[in-house]
Amino acid sequence: MYFPDDMNFQYFFFSTYQGFFLQALPIALIAGGIYTACQIRRDRRRSTDKIILSALFVCYITGFLCLTLLNSVIGDIYYFLFYHAPSGRSHIWFTFEYDLIPDFFHNFGSENLGNIVMFLPFGILYPLFKQNSTWMRTLIAGFVTTLGIELVQPVFGRSFDINDIILNSIGVAVSTAVFYTMKMVLGYGRGTNRRKSNHGRKI
Repeated sequence: MYFPDDMNFQYFFFSTYQGFFLQALPIALIAGGIYTACQIRRDRRRSTDKIILSALFVCYITGFLCLTLLNSVIGDIYYFLFYHAPSGRSHIWFTFEYDLIPDFFHNFGSENLGNIVMFLPFGILYPLFKQNSTWMRTLIAGFVTTLGIELVQPVFGRSFDINDIILNSIGVAVSTAVFYTMKMVLGYGRGTNRRKSNHGRKI
């Protein structure tokens, strides 16, 4: 991402990844807030902490959809709110471009790394959202999510890229492995301590 020396707010907010993130952030937080309120109203017996943790996944997915599918539309809305005028940008829809050749390993750069990093939260936040999920279900959910987004992107003027699916899936696999490994280690530790305390009791 190019940052000119004379960069102003308009360029930063509407032409950089950091600006795109700031555009999506309020929408993601609102979606998470609505989800939290609905869950609390629906099941008052459920722990508020667990609801908030599951709401993080809603925030994440909403923000991700804003960045990957609705970025140009959201940018136009912000532009109109800030400057009370149309952005003047033209949008291309229904490109139906497909890149089916995996070649990211030939020239692995920051964009490829970004595709992995973007899906790292999935393997942690999805099990918190779907608490009965297993590591296999988490991997499948991550793959289905990235595949679905790629299939829809040509409708929104972007292209289907097999490289994105592979890299996104790697991000899901890494974070899923870390989450369930930590869960197993911590669970084993609690089980060991419980067994020791039981053995120490006098009968």
